[in-house]
Amino acid sequence: MIAPSLPANARAARTAHPRRTRGVALVELALVLPVLLVLVLGVIDFSRMIQFNNVLISLTREGANLAARSTEPPQFIVKTLMDTAQPLQMNTDGMMYITKLVGNGTTQARVAAQYRSTSGGKTTLSSALWACTSWSAGVCSVPGTAGPPDTRPTVTLPVALTNGETVYAVEAFYDYTLFTRFVLSSNPLLSSVTIL
Repeated sequence: MIAPSLPANARAARTAHPRRTRGVALVELALVLPVLLVLVLGVIDFSRMIQFNNVLISLTREGANLAARSTEPPQFIVKTLMDTAQPLQMNTDGMMYITKLVGNGTTQARVAAQYRSTSGGKTTLSSALWACTSWSAGVCSVPGTAGPPDTRPTVTLPVALTNGETVYAVEAFYDYTLFTRFVLSSNPLLSSVTIL
C-alpha cells in the first residue's frame, strides 16, 4: 500500500515550524536554570549544616567527657577540640566554653568556673548558659568565687543536682556561612551543649 503524499503547503508548514521554535528550549533553560541552581545550593547548604551540627554535638560530648574524667586543664581541652574540629573552622568562626557547675539540691546550679580558648575562636559568640563579662587568659573571673559559694551566679539546668555535685557543661557555637547568602539575610548560628 502506498502512503498518500502530503500537499506542498502542509510539507512547507511542517518544515517551517521547527525553525520558528528552535530557540524556545534555550530560552526555557535560561529561565529555569537559576531556579534549579538556587535549589541545588540550598540542598547543599542544608546538608552541610546537618554535618556541621553533628560535628558540634560530637565536640561537646567529647569535651564534657574529657573535662569530667581527665586531669588536663580546661583551656587545653578546648584548644585541642577546636584545632581538630575539621571541616569546621572553629578558630575563626566558632567558640567553645567549659563551665564548671556545682549543684545545691535544686535545678539551680552555681557557676564555679568558666573557661574558653586562650587563642583563636570568635569571641563575639558568648556562652548561652552563663555569659562571663571579665576574661583573663581564657579563664573567667566568676563573681563571688572569693566569698561563700551562695554568692556565685546561678544557672537553671534541666535536672536537679545534689548538694555539692560537680558537673561540666561544654558548649560549642559555630557561625555557619551559607552558600546562598543572597536568599537569607543572616547566617545561622549552630550550637550544641553537653552536661556531664
